[in-house]
Amino acid sequence: MAGDVPDASPEPDEEALNLGKALGASAETSIQVLPGYIPSRDHDGTGIGDQRESVPNAASTLARIGGGVAILPPVEGGWVNPSEQIIWEHPVIVYTYIRPEGLLRALPELRAFLHDMGRSTNQGEVVVEFDGRLYRITTFDPAGDAPP
Repeated sequence: MAGDVPDASPEPDEEALNLGKALGASAETSIQVLPGYIPSRDHDGTGIGDQRESVPNAASTLARIGGGVAILPPVEGGWVNPSEQIIWEHPVIVYTYIRPEGLLRALPELRAFLHDMGRSTNQGEVVVEFDGRLYRITTFDPAGDAPP
């Protein structure tokens, strides 16, 4: 008939795609990513010097949490200081997809790293993302103190 347009959409597959099987992957998957940010400026907006000093420590901690780690080159970012000015910087992002048992084992190490980085780079705040939440650390453990 005139005006009839044939349905060009494909028929749905009987079985949903099992990507892991199609790729030959193991059954273990990781869905939660844990990124951390290595700052390039302190809480006053002053450059912190060699930002790369913190990257290997962050990478080794995150590798123990997820079995591997990725390090992105410096990206552009900014944060608002108490005077309402945007301080532009170039943080390095380090991340892993977690394995729950690795995260539980490495929590004390992760905390120690984040608090040490906050102290040693004179941060007003250190952040870490996990499971859709941004955790803000604004008070750092004293050097050498074990977490509570």
